[in-house]
Amino acid sequence: MSPPLRVLHVLEALEGGTSRHVVDLVRWTPGVEQHVAIPEQRVGGLTDEAAAPALRAHGAEIHPVAMTRSPATPANARSLAALVRLVRRLRPDVVHTHSSIGGLLGRVAGAAVRVPSVYTPNGVTDVRAGVLVEQALRPVTARLVAVSTSEADRVRRLRLVRADRVRVVPNGVDLERHPPPFDLRAHVAVPTDVPLVGTISRLVPQKDPLTWVAMAARVVEQVPDAHFVIVGDGALRDEVTTAVATAGLDGRLHLVPHLPEADRALTSLDVFAMSSVFEGAPYAPMEAMRAGVPIVLTDVAGSADLVDDGVDGRMVPARDPGALAAAVVEQLTDRPLAEARAARARCTVAERFGGPDMGRRTRDVYAEVARR
Repeated sequence: MSPPLRVLHVLEALEGGTSRHVVDLVRWTPGVEQHVAIPEQRVGGLTDEAAAPALRAHGAEIHPVAMTRSPATPANARSLAALVRLVRRLRPDVVHTHSSIGGLLGRVAGAAVRVPSVYTPNGVTDVRAGVLVEQALRPVTARLVAVSTSEADRVRRLRLVRADRVRVVPNGVDLERHPPPFDLRAHVAVPTDVPLVGTISRLVPQKDPLTWVAMAARVVEQVPDAHFVIVGDGALRDEVTTAVATAGLDGRLHLVPHLPEADRALTSLDVFAMSSVFEGAPYAPMEAMRAGVPIVLTDVAGSADLVDDGVDGRMVPARDPGALAAAVVEQLTDRPLAEARAARARCTVAERFGGPDMGRRTRDVYAEVARR
C-alpha cells in the first residue's frame, strides 16, 4: 500500500469562510496526511478561535507561523523563512496555499524547496497591485483551485495562471447536519410575528455592509414592522453602527458580533440577504438554502453560481440598495412564492454542494500535482 499523500496547508486569513474552508478540507479529504501552518493570533484581522481545535480534532498537525496581513513587512519575511524551513523539514507532496498572503508566502516557500503548490484564492482581488502579484506567481502555481465556476472565469480573464492549470471544486456543506436551532428572535428581542431579514457576514469592505444597512432603510418604507439582524463583526463595525443610527434603524437593525455555529440561527429568518461585492463561494447562503430560508444575493463571482434568479432565489446587482430592497420586499410579501423558491434551493444545495464531494475532488487535484 502506498503511503498517504502529505499536504501542508498555508493560511494567514484565519477567519470567516477561509478558515472554514481549510477545516472542511482536512475533514473531508480522505487518504491525506494533513499539516496546517496558521498564525496563533491573526494580526490586522479577527481570529477564528475555533479553527485550530477543529483542525486538530480532524487529525491535522498544526504549525504556528506568525504571518500578517500586510505582505511587505519584516514580520512576513521572517514568516517566509519559517515556512521554507517547515517545507524542507516536512517534505510534503503538495503545499496547498489559501487566500492572498498565505498564497504568496506558501507558493514562494514551496518553490524554494521545489515542492509543487496548489492555490485557492477564496475570492479574487480586484486591486490592481494584488492582480500583478498573482500574475507574477503564475510560474510557481501548479494548480489553481477555484471554488466556483464564476471565480474560475475571472481567474482566466485576469490570466492569473495558465488556463489548463485551473480546476473548479465548488465549496460544499455538511448535508447531514441538522443543528439544534438557536432562537435568534429571542436573542435580539424580536417577536415571532414580525418579519426578520438577516445575514451572516463579516463587516468588511468585501461584504459591503453599508449597502445592507441602506437596503434595510428602504425595506422599512414598504414593510414598516420589519426587523433586521447582522451576525458578524469586522473592521467596519463603527461605520455600520453610525449608518444604522443615521438611517433611524436603532432598535430595528440588530448587530450580533459573535455567535458560535451561526447556522443554527438561520431558521429564525424570513429572508437571508447578502450584499457582497465579490466572493469565492460563500458558505452562509448555502447553509440558508439547506435550512429552507429564502435568499437574496448580489450577482457577483461566487454568489452567482448558487442560485438561478427567480427560480431558487433572487439575484440583484451589487452596490444597489434599491434593487436589494425590492427583492427582499418581494420575498417578504409573497410568501408562497418565496417558500417555493426556498424548497427548490434546498434541492439545489443537496444536488450540487455537498462537502464530501468537495474533499474527494480536492484530493484528486493533489494526486494530479504529486504525480507531476
